[in-house]
Amino acid sequence: MGYCQFCEMIETNAYNIFYRDRLLAALVEICPKNVGHFLIIPLRHVESIFDLSNEEYLQFRKVAWRVLFDQFHRINFIERYEHYIALAEKSDKRVIERCHSGIEYLREESHLAPSGFSMGFNEGSDSGKEYRHVHMHVIPAYGDRVNEHGFRFLF
Repeated sequence: MGYCQFCEMIETNAYNIFYRDRLLAALVEICPKNVGHFLIIPLRHVESIFDLSNEEYLQFRKVAWRVLFDQFHRINFIERYEHYIALAEKSDKRVIERCHSGIEYLREESHLAPSGFSMGFNEGSDSGKEYRHVHMHVIPAYGDRVNEHGFRFLF
C-alpha cells in the first residue's frame, strides 16, 4: 500500500479528529473550501467508494447528519484553523489564505448558521480526487458567503 496521509491522520490524530466511531472518523479540512468544511474518512484504508462495505457507505450519511445537527456548533474552528496555519509551510499559501479567511469570518459571526451544505465524494482521477483513501467532503453554505466549490451532484 505505501504511505497514506489519511491513515497517518487517523493513527496520529495530528489533525484533531473530532468524531470517531468503529468505522469512520471526522476532522476539519486543512484547506477549507468554506467555513466549517470537514471530511469523513473510513478508519480502514479503502481507496475507492466501490470497495466500501454497505455498512461503511451508509454510515457516511449518518455521521454527516450527526456532525451537522449535533456537533457542528461545538467545534472550535478558529482553534483548528490556527493549528493548520502553524503546521503549514510558508509556501502553502492556499491553506494559509483559506484558514485566515475562515478565522476572519468566524470572528465576525457570533453563531455559525449554514443555510445549506454540499456533501459528496470524488471518485477517479478525472474527478479531482487527490488522495488514494476514500473521504467524503461536507461543505457548509452560508447566504452571505459564496460557496463556489460545492458539489454539483449529490447522492
